[in-house]
Amino acid sequence: MNAAELENIWSRIPDAPAPGLLSAEKLPSGDLWAAVDADGHCHLLLQVPPGTQAPNALTKGLQVRVGEHQVTGQPVSEYIDVSCLEAAAVTTFAAVAADIIHEAGDLQGAERAAAVGDVLERWKWFWGVDASRLTSNDALALFAELWFLVRWAGVTPANIDAWTASEGSRHDFQWPCRSVEVKATARSGDAGSVHTIRSLDQLAAPVTGELHLFSLRVTRDQLANNTLPKLVDRVTADLRNHPAARERFLQKVGKRGYTPAQRKTHEIPYRVVEEYLYQVTDDFPRLINDSFAAGLPNGVVRVSYDLDLTACGAWLLSVNPKDWSPN
Repeated sequence: MNAAELENIWSRIPDAPAPGLLSAEKLPSGDLWAAVDADGHCHLLLQVPPGTQAPNALTKGLQVRVGEHQVTGQPVSEYIDVSCLEAAAVTTFAAVAADIIHEAGDLQGAERAAAVGDVLERWKWFWGVDASRLTSNDALALFAELWFLVRWAGVTPANIDAWTASEGSRHDFQWPCRSVEVKATARSGDAGSVHTIRSLDQLAAPVTGELHLFSLRVTRDQLANNTLPKLVDRVTADLRNHPAARERFLQKVGKRGYTPAQRKTHEIPYRVVEEYLYQVTDDFPRLINDSFAAGLPNGVVRVSYDLDLTACGAWLLSVNPKDWSPN
């Protein structure tokens, strides 16, 4: 059952006739119910044995408890009751509930409660995300950073920590010996990649180590298999044995405005046309603060410029991730 189907079910369930009661509809997946209370709040009920402890949920607007309910034609039983207290968050709640059904629907008892807890923990960084923050250009930038993480750097806890773009750092990846600024373009044509450098700091030397520029050029292709949600899934799966690093990763993508609740919006398939890594040295074509010996002209507060990488062949370091390491 997907999120859209759940939203549709909740929309047709009438509000409960009085406080403390629920109007419910049985779901196709076993002993699970969709329900609505007297205030119109959406609930997901999962039957559990007596004495089951409620999973922790520290997310504002999301309530989780275990209590007795009696649904039509059934004896009084205990259920994990997951409810959404914010009408504006129903779409996100539907995605959370669909995930719970997928992970916990076929389990019983303590395993079911644990699975619900795992899903809620995974979603806590996405609950309050403003998905409108992630524009199509921002989504492409995030795609490129995760592509570099997966293909070039490698998914490890240390490299998750080195990925600092979500924290507003000067460069997207920062290791002690080198930093990497990631740029992406989906412009068509045969002239090569042109990237917008948005500030004088983006290609400025790091405090320690070398600076590299990673250029990713993609094109939309319905037959391609590369999407932003699949990259997020890949990193999350690779960190399954490192829960703390996985949590840091999910927090970082959430900060960028990514949420699985808007997964379909970002399932744009890209074919990678080229991926180049450049060494940024003192004579690399760039503008930095030192380019203006007397400082910026009075009244100029910000400088951005377009960089054509066809002029940067002399600084090309690698086109193959096997030939490069962040260490």
